[in-house]
Amino acid sequence: MRSVRRRRRLPLLLSLGWLLPVLAAAPAPAEQPLETLEGGAKLKALIAQVVESQRALRSLRADFVQVKRSTLLLEEAHSSGEFNYRAPDLVRWDYRGPDPMVILFAEDTVTTFFPRQARAERLKISKKQRRFVRVLSGTQPLNDLTRDFTVTLTDAGGETPYELALRPMSTMLRKRLRMVELEVDRRLLLPVAIEVHEADGDSTRYEFNDLVVNPEIDDSRFRLELGVGVRVEAIDVSAGVG
Repeated sequence: MRSVRRRRRLPLLLSLGWLLPVLAAAPAPAEQPLETLEGGAKLKALIAQVVESQRALRSLRADFVQVKRSTLLLEEAHSSGEFNYRAPDLVRWDYRGPDPMVILFAEDTVTTFFPRQARAERLKISKKQRRFVRVLSGTQPLNDLTRDFTVTLTDAGGETPYELALRPMSTMLRKRLRMVELEVDRRLLLPVAIEVHEADGDSTRYEFNDLVVNPEIDDSRFRLELGVGVRVEAIDVSAGVG
């Protein structure tokens, strides 16, 4: 187990109907220095090295702060909590405040639990939707993004992260998503920041602290005990979608 502490907060994640995590990973193996490359060759090499990091990821734990901007809000909305991930696709978000909430993604179901309301929603999703979750969360290799997005790279040099701008190609995606901004840590060569800009002008940004890469996480962390008296609403959006 290796702990990675970062002084600056690391934004990470996405929200497209449900919350989707972006995952850090272990450093990629040594490759040709990216600083020696330019243009498309540099972008291709960067993606390849990030993919190696993603494939090495077994689990991740971190504290997070979510920052959401919306045309319906007078000011930014901030939330915080703890994030847990275990390969290949077990993800849990525990929101501590201001409104406690748990979001658990396991197999083909996303469960959202609101303890103060004694209410939960279980959303069943399709195979195609699960793949989309994994692509956006970083659990699907980054090179898969080139199938659905055009990707451009900006490198300001110094110690600043590499910046990737991802723009959806399909009409279906463009109806919901305008752009995803992804930052890649220059030393670790892995995604450490994501901001999602939705088509309606809203955006969601996650900031992560105290990342612990490949910790042991017990199975019970990915089981959600709702308790007696919790009202559960089941929603199936999987039919006819992949």
